Amino acid sequence: MAQRQTETRPGQGSSRRMRQRLLPGIHGVLAACLMAAALATSAAAVQPLPPAQMPAAQVPLSGQVLPPLAHARFCLRHPGQCAVRGGNPQPARSAQAQLAELVRINLAVNRDITPQTDGTAQGIADEWLLNAVRGDCEDYALQKRKRLMNSGWPSKSLRLATVLTPEGAGHAVLIARFRGGDFALDNLTNEIRPWRETGYRFLKIQSETDPKAWYSVAAPQAGGGLS
Repeated sequence: MAQRQTETRPGQGSSRRMRQRLLPGIHGVLAACLMAAALATSAAAVQPLPPAQMPAAQVPLSGQVLPPLAHARFCLRHPGQCAVRGGNPQPARSAQAQLAELVRINLAVNRDITPQTDGTAQGIADEWLLNAVRGDCEDYALQKRKRLMNSGWPSKSLRLATVLTPEGAGHAVLIARFRGGDFALDNLTNEIRPWRETGYRFLKIQSETDPKAWYSVAAPQAGGGLS
């Protein structure tokens, strides 16, 4: 029985050869797109605040006020943490790298310290500690500030702030100046948020030029909640 020959229409052979040449390239492009999508998804998981959507709001200052007494005592014990520290991470690292570092250190400190409210000892109701294993809000903030300064962030970009929660409780957070805006690193949430979106009423904040000096916050306003 004779083998039937497949009829080939004019131009069909050249079209098949063209597809054979193009398919490897198409597959390569698809693979690259899938890889880019995977990387974008991974980056989004580490980047809770997309740079394009970041407001540039800064905490508005009013007049200079007395620092919290516990912070004044902290500065006597740790003068190096209350001195002006230089450095500027922006020229050396991309905004994405800086944001990733903020997220990483915020998560690490929130994980490493076990929450514990200060007790009254020798008449001192509140003690601000460095390198605490157990501590409350300001101990978290101090540790985050220390780690970020050790990574090259200047002291002017890392300021402690005292606030009131929506329930009226006193609280403290670290405010990081990033891409012109002020963002809160908080032990009550792993999400880094613009200060206006924390839901807190801001009371006092450290000076940019002198870490031992504090200012009241002008017309403090609370934004969204902590959901």
